[in-house]
Amino acid sequence: MKKIDVSSNIKPKKNNDLNILTSGAFAAPLFEILKSYKKNKNIKLYFGSSFGDAKNSVHSRLKQKQVFDIIFLSADAYNWFNRKKLIRYYTKVDIVISEIGFAVKKHRKVTYNYNLSQFVKLIKQSNKIAIAASASGIFLKQKIFPKLKVKNYHVVKGKRIGLVITEDKTFDLGFQQYSELLPYEKKINLVGTLPNQMKKKFIFSLAYQRQNKKIERIDQFLGFLKTKSVFRIIKKKGLTPLI
Repeated sequence: MKKIDVSSNIKPKKNNDLNILTSGAFAAPLFEILKSYKKNKNIKLYFGSSFGDAKNSVHSRLKQKQVFDIIFLSADAYNWFNRKKLIRYYTKVDIVISEIGFAVKKHRKVTYNYNLSQFVKLIKQSNKIAIAASASGIFLKQKIFPKLKVKNYHVVKGKRIGLVITEDKTFDLGFQQYSELLPYEKKINLVGTLPNQMKKKFIFSLAYQRQNKKIERIDQFLGFLKTKSVFRIIKKKGLTPLI
């Protein structure tokens, strides 16, 4: 199997490769899906958050008129890009449901049974909170933290929150999509998802070019995404399949 090209700020080139851009929430399952996809020899995989102004975000790439054959991003981001006419000639297919998760340092003990008062207590006891510069962080910053009068949070750009909690001594609590925290579960205490009163289910979608010379290969890949093996991978990675 040919090694998958995992790129960050690199722009896709016009070539015969199937160029795929994914946001972080679907990155871990997609990487495993591509490893099991027999026709992956000419696939190049790129990463970028659905929202935000980081250099490699979907928003920044679209503004630079970068073109991808397939983009995995939040449905809210797709709809916003569509209204702004930043994304054209794409068809959207909803793929998974994702939820916001949170984590603390590996050896920090936390009592949490999805109880709101326990969650609020954890927030109040935390000195410095890391949130992602994407859909989850925007939701927390606009909807949750103002209600709880939380001000000691910091938006982290271009770095996984699991890694921040692991390496940065100053952060003792971090939030990101659960599927993005899951790869770090051996290095952090992945506590869970938001309490029911604060839950938001994020839909992540696949957008593919309708007018594309590679449409046959895109269709083949879409067909593979609907198989039972992919369903199992998605579940294993902390997401709920919609296809």
